[in-house]
Amino acid sequence: MTPLVLLAGALTGAFLAHPPDSRILLTAAVGATAWHLLGGRTILLAALSLGLATAALADRAWQDTTEARQGFVSGVVRLVSDPRPMPGGGWRAEVRLDGHRYDAEFAPSATVVGELLAGEGVEVTGDLDGDPWRWQRIRHVEGTLEVGSIGGTHGAGPLHQLANTLRRILVRGTAPLPSEQASLLTGLVLGDDRNQGDRTADDFRAAGLGHLLAVSGQNVALVVAAAGPLLRRLRFRTRLPATLLLLAFFALVTRFEPSVLRATVMAGGSATIAARGREADGLRLLCLTVVALVLVDPLLVHRAAFQLSVVACAGILLGSAALADLLPGPRPLREAAAVTLAAQSAVSPLLLLLFGPVPVAALPANLLAAPVAGPLMVWGLTGGLLAGVVGPPLDTLLHMPSGLGLGWIGGMAALAGRYPIGLLGGPLALGTSMLVAWAAVCGRRSARRTGHFALLLLGSVLIASALSAWTSLPGKGTAGGLRVLDPAGSVVVVDEFRSAERLLSDLRRTGVRAPSLFVFRAAVPSEVASALGERFPDADVWGPPGSVGATTPSPGTVIRAGGEGWQVDLLGGHIRVRRRPEP
Repeated sequence: MTPLVLLAGALTGAFLAHPPDSRILLTAAVGATAWHLLGGRTILLAALSLGLATAALADRAWQDTTEARQGFVSGVVRLVSDPRPMPGGGWRAEVRLDGHRYDAEFAPSATVVGELLAGEGVEVTGDLDGDPWRWQRIRHVEGTLEVGSIGGTHGAGPLHQLANTLRRILVRGTAPLPSEQASLLTGLVLGDDRNQGDRTADDFRAAGLGHLLAVSGQNVALVVAAAGPLLRRLRFRTRLPATLLLLAFFALVTRFEPSVLRATVMAGGSATIAARGREADGLRLLCLTVVALVLVDPLLVHRAAFQLSVVACAGILLGSAALADLLPGPRPLREAAAVTLAAQSAVSPLLLLLFGPVPVAALPANLLAAPVAGPLMVWGLTGGLLAGVVGPPLDTLLHMPSGLGLGWIGGMAALAGRYPIGLLGGPLALGTSMLVAWAAVCGRRSARRTGHFALLLLGSVLIASALSAWTSLPGKGTAGGLRVLDPAGSVVVVDEFRSAERLLSDLRRTGVRAPSLFVFRAAVPSEVASALGERFPDADVWGPPGSVGATTPSPGTVIRAGGEGWQVDLLGGHIRVRRRPEP
C-alpha cells in the first residue's frame, strides 16, 4: 500500500502541474506537523510532499517550453533523435541548439542529414518558430526550426559514437533481407521504424502488433538474458555495476524511449535488490520506478508510450500468474499466453481512450506472435551484430532464422490489414478487460470453474464481434474524409487525407475491403499511390493532373456505383465527383 500512496501523490502533482505558492507550502507544513504530532501516518506526509514537488517540477517544465524564440538562427545543432523522412521529401529530427530543443525540418537536398544519427551534429542556418504544439511541449521541444542551409557535420561523443556504431552494424547486417523485413527487424530490435512503409505500419496496427516495433520492457529483459552467461562469469562485486552499465547503454542505443526508461530502471532496481540477497516485489518496484522517473521528468505522464508501458506492466504483475493457472496446455505456453492476455486486457481501455476502437485481431495475433517475437529479438541482436561484422556470404546464412520469424509475424500483420475482422468499441473493449480481470480474480481465489466461464465468455465476445464485422458491409456514406458511393464499398472518393498510413487506417475502419476504384479530389503523392497498390493491387486510382501513380480521367466521365451515376469533372487542378441527375 505504501508505494501506491506515493505513486498517487506523485502522479497527481505531475498532472495538476500547478506551482504551490508560499501560502500553500506554509499550510502544508503546519498541517503536516500537526498530523505527525497527533500520530498520523508518515506515508501520507511523504505522498503530499511528492505531490507538491512534482507539481512544481511539472509547472517549471511547461514554463520552459514557452520561452519563445523567433527569427534567424545559425550554429551547430546536435541531433537528439535519429532523422526521419518526411512525406514529400526531406527529414525531420529533434535537435538541441544553445541548450534548447527544437524540431528541425531539413530540405530534401540535405541528403547528408539522412545518414546522421542521434548525438552527431551539423552546422545549420534557418528560421525559428518558437511556438510549439502541445505534443511537442511534452517532449520539452520549444518550437520548429526550418533549416535553410547546412554546412559541415560533427561527430558524436564517445558513448554516442559507440551506440551509433552498433546501430550501423546491425543495419548493415540486414542487407540480405528484403527491405520490408529489414525494416521490421530494426524495429523489433532497436525500435527504429523510420524505413517502414505506410502499408506495413498500418498492417501492424490492424493486428494490434504495433508495440513489437517499439522497444519495450521485453527487449530489455531479453538483452539481460542474452548477456546473462557473460554477466555470471564476472565476480560478485563487478556483476551489479556491469549489469547497470549494460542497461544504461541499451537505453542510449534505443534513444531513451519512455517504455525503455521504465523497463531499464525497473531492471536495475531488481538487479540491485537481488544483489542484496532479497526478492523484489514487482508491483512495489513498478510504483517506485514511476515515482523516480516522474521526479526526473514530470512530463512523462503525458507520453502515451510511457502510460501504455506502465499499465501493461501492472496488468502482467497483477493478472498473469492467476490466468496461467486457468489456461489449458503446457506450462510454458500457458505462461506466455497469460502474459499476453493480461497485458492486452490492461491496455485496452487506455488504447480506446487514446487511439479509438481496438482491433479484434489484437488478442489472437499477439498470442501467435509472442512465441516467435522473443527469440527473434534475441537472435536479431546477437546474430544481427555478427552478420554486420562478417558480411556476405555468411550474413545470408545468419539471417535465415530471422527471415522465417519475420515472415511469420509480418504475414499475420498483412493478413489482419488486408482482411480486418472488426474493432472493439467502447463497451466491448471495456467488457473484455473486465472479463479478463474477473477471470484473474477468480483464479487467485481458486474458483477455477468461474474463471473458465469468464474466459469462455471472453472468447465468445471476440468471435461474435469478428463475425459481425466480417459479414457487414461498409455502407454508403461519408466518414473520415472518405465518400463510399455504393454499399459494397467498390468506389471510394477521397476528399481529404493527411498521410498514406492514415488513409489506409480510415479505409480499414470504414470497412472497405475490396474496392475497385479510388477517386482523389487532390493530387495523389507517390507514397499514397504505392501504399494503395500494395494493399489493393486490383484497384484503379484516379487523380487530377500532377498526381503520381494515378490516372487522370477525362472531364465528364461517368461512374456507375450503387445503381446511380456519378460524374467526374476537373476544376482548377482538382476533381469533383457529383451525382448525375437521371434523365
